[in-house]
Amino acid sequence: MASGNVPEDVVREILLMLPVKSLLRSKSVCKSWYTLITKSSFISTHFNCNTSLKRSHCILVKRILPEHVSPTESVLSFLSDEISSDDHVPPTEIIIPHFNHFLQMVGPCNGIVCLTDHRDIILCNPSIRDLKVLPAPSFNYPNGLLSTTLGVGFGFDPHSSGYKVIRIAELYSDESGGYWFHSVKVEIYDLNTKIWREIDAVVPCIWPFPCSELLFNGHFHWWANYEDDDGESILSFHISTEVFQQIRLPCAFPEATDRAFLVLNESIALFVFNTSEQTSFDIWLMIEYGVAESWTKYFTIGPLVQEVRPVVFWKHELLMEKANGQLVSCDLNSERLKEFQVYGAQESLRALVYNESLVSIKLGSFSMLHAVVSPDIQSTTNSKGIRFGLEV
Repeated sequence: MASGNVPEDVVREILLMLPVKSLLRSKSVCKSWYTLITKSSFISTHFNCNTSLKRSHCILVKRILPEHVSPTESVLSFLSDEISSDDHVPPTEIIIPHFNHFLQMVGPCNGIVCLTDHRDIILCNPSIRDLKVLPAPSFNYPNGLLSTTLGVGFGFDPHSSGYKVIRIAELYSDESGGYWFHSVKVEIYDLNTKIWREIDAVVPCIWPFPCSELLFNGHFHWWANYEDDDGESILSFHISTEVFQQIRLPCAFPEATDRAFLVLNESIALFVFNTSEQTSFDIWLMIEYGVAESWTKYFTIGPLVQEVRPVVFWKHELLMEKANGQLVSCDLNSERLKEFQVYGAQESLRALVYNESLVSIKLGSFSMLHAVVSPDIQSTTNSKGIRFGLEV
């Protein structure tokens, strides 16, 4: 597999240093390069190198374009260190065709994210423009009950070397034009078997507001409301064992206040807004995972000069959304705000710290140890950005 006089192991080491975009182009150089780049071992090593060396890290932003730009069109945008707050050139945008109003974006897991509008669920790897629509669950619910998606989770199970999508669904009846809540069900889509299945679990209703879902430490988390005296808590789901756990909030947590949770310093960080204007908030850290007694008040941000909503931590800054849908960042030391030329419909911004990968969804070999890349990744471009090719 040598290229000219260059030994094949040297070629491999050079290619491992390239970003995904360059590797996709390099597959066309020659057959030996294509074979190397599409090997599962290369894909896994490339992703692990990027992760350990923190190469190709960026922010993946999901937003709904304002109506004056495009009627309810959802786009994904990449923000990197090269894009400053003074740039007036918009970041690279990937337009999601057919689907509108994706309210949730969860992950990432090995470069793959899960999006849902509480009806359709899709998985995509925006690095390689790879997208797949999951089949709808086909369960026969008793007594003619209907279902709606309250929230989804997504993660990798190292024991089965496969990925799972968790759907928390609310069952209800629609009688005489009225809505009647019945129960909450948990359903799992296994990417290895490609089928939905139900699991026997009693879980509370979850609240799908912004920053209320989180993949962390091999668990997926939702903000939940328990009907007993426990009230609000974090609902945790172990991706491998499929066991739910309740994580209690700090004792000093006030009721009836806006909240969010993100990851900070490799811990779950809980945001508690101090005022209805959302210009000041406390940050709590759960020092020991799953132990409610380890919640520690970390610091307070604000009062800031304008209303904001936290979106994601990025290095030493907190990215937030202004009331008008604009993305801004706040330096955690100086509390100085910087504005980005990125806008979305109000409360439509979601963001994740993202590491690009070559993992493909379309061919079904989805494990990091068995992943392969489609030889004909198709995407078209237009004046607005790059469009996904759809696979259902």
